[in-house]
Order: sequence, then C-alpha cells, then structure tokens
Amino acid sequence: MRSSKPSDAHGRCGAPGRTLRVVLDTCILKLATFTGENNASALVYELARAGLMEAWLTPAILEEYADVLGDHPEFVAEIVENFPVCYPLTELSVIRHEPDNRFLECALAANAEFIVTVNTAPGHFDREQYQTVNVARPREFLNVREVGRLVKKLIRA
Repeated sequence: MRSSKPSDAHGRCGAPGRTLRVVLDTCILKLATFTGENNASALVYELARAGLMEAWLTPAILEEYADVLGDHPEFVAEIVENFPVCYPLTELSVIRHEPDNRFLECALAANAEFIVTVNTAPGHFDREQYQTVNVARPREFLNVREVGRLVKKLIRA
C-alpha cells in the first residue's frame, strides 16, 4: 500500500523502549568510513555500534547500504550484526527523492526519534521534522542533550 501521509507508516519493529532510536541515512555511514579527527558521522555510528542507541534499518535500506558501501564488506557485516531490522507495512511517498521515503518509513515504524543525514537539500530531508521524527545533521544530533550524555558514556568505556 502506498501513502502520502506519514501517519500511515506502521510495521513490525518492536515496542518502543527507553533506548534512543534513530535511522542513519546512507551518507552518514559512507562518511563514517573516512578517517580523520572530528568525524561526526563516525561518532554517530560508534554510538550505535556500541549499543548506546538503536540504529534501525529495513531490508530496502540494507540493500542501499550494501550497494553504496560495497567496497567495505566488513563494515556492512558489522551493520547487519548491530542494527535491528524493521518491516514497515506501508510505502510512503512524502519526500520528492523517492529512495529517502524508505528511511522515513523505517523511522516512523520503528518509533525512531531521529533520522540523521547530511541530505537536507530541497527534495531530500528538507523538513526539520516528519510527524514525530526529527531530522538532524550529524553535528546537530551530537549536540542534543541526550546524545551528549551517550557520547560521554562512549568516551568513558
């Protein structure tokens, strides 16, 4: 079923818990593969890998991850091992760049609080919020108070 209303996105994704739930746009993971200091995307990924937050995906998102990150098969394997899978029951058509709708479907079905992306240009994730899901660039996300506490836990670990 295709819908243009974000409120129609439902799926089998486990009950909301106390752990922060996010969906990471593919660009975040690609940027996380780059070495260098102050790589905000790498830090966002590390929070998920360490289990300090849940980064959800769907089979369609995993397919995109595998395609874009094909030159890093060990990284894709790590994602598969650490990210829970969600199965939205509705396809949305809210965002003009059609593939971005898969991330919104996942976020809504998984009750995620954030989609983290650098693609905030018109036609992509160009709103600050879609229903209950906030859109944040990596630095903005890391500056959220709750996320800052998670970063401190990660550093202490």
